[in-house]
Formats: sequence, structure tokens, C-alpha cells
Amino acid sequence: MKSKLANWKESIFLLTSVGIAGIGDFIYLVAINILVFQMTGSAAAVAALWIIGPAVNILTKFWSGSFIDYRSKRKIMIITYLARALFIFLIPFAPDIAFVYLILIFHSIAKAFFTPSSTTYITQLIPRYMRKRYNSIQSFTTSGAFIIGPAIFYTLFHGRFYPLHSDLRF
Repeated sequence: MKSKLANWKESIFLLTSVGIAGIGDFIYLVAINILVFQMTGSAAAVAALWIIGPAVNILTKFWSGSFIDYRSKRKIMIITYLARALFIFLIPFAPDIAFVYLILIFHSIAKAFFTPSSTTYITQLIPRYMRKRYNSIQSFTTSGAFIIGPAIFYTLFHGRFYPLHSDLRF
């Protein structure tokens, strides 16, 4: 039993960080949609949020892989994750919607580097015989974060947003 837990030590740390990050990502996802809607009052402006990520992916992912191949995946993950956190931190201080979109473009660029480097790093870190179980647990963690993240957002911020728009209720 103890040797099995020793084999899973790094995996448990990695799954915990993926789970916490996933919860944060879904809290951010709900918050940014509501923030943009409140700033603009436009559903089209919210829809533009959903266009930024894929557009940036198209422009960056075809060359980011070759950049990642020749560098430390761990360092790229750390730097891009800290950059993403900084960009999310800057969003509430954005003076207008154009600045929010600019921040989101840089956030998406950092994510375009983070995702392939983390996939490669996880493949290198997790032994082949543990990958199926690890992937199933990671999928469960991501699905749980999809439910828990918005619920935490609602709990933390209920009543803080709708006074500005009486038609926006939770």
C-alpha cells in the first residue's frame, strides 16, 4: 500500500493543482462574461470573448509547439501560468472594454503555450502504466471543477453584480 502511494505522490500533487486551477478557471470564466456584459450591456461583446481564444490559438499554436520542444516544459508552464494569473489580476483595473480584450489576447497567448507544454510534461511525468488511471482522475477533476467553479462564484459574488443591471439576476 505504501509503495502505491509513493508512486502516486507526484500525480496527487499534479491532480490537486489541476483541480484548483480548474476551479479558478471556471470562476474566471463566469466572472469575465458578467463583467463584459456589465461594461457594455451587449451580448455581442460577450460573444467576442469566445472568439478571442480560438483566434489566438489559430495564430500561435502552429509555431508554439516548436518553441516548446527546445525549452524546459516545466519553466514554460510556470512562467505562462504566472503570466495568466497576472493578466487575470489586471482585468478589474481595465479602464474600458478594449483594454479588457487586449488583456484577454495576452492571456490566450500564454494559455496557447501553457496547454501543450503541460500535456507534454504530464506525459513525461506519469509512467505509462499509470496514464489511464491518471487521465480518468484528471477528467473527473476537470468535470468537478466545471460544476464547483461557477457554484463558488455564485456563493462569493451573489448580489454584487445585479444592482447595476436590474435584468441580470442570479
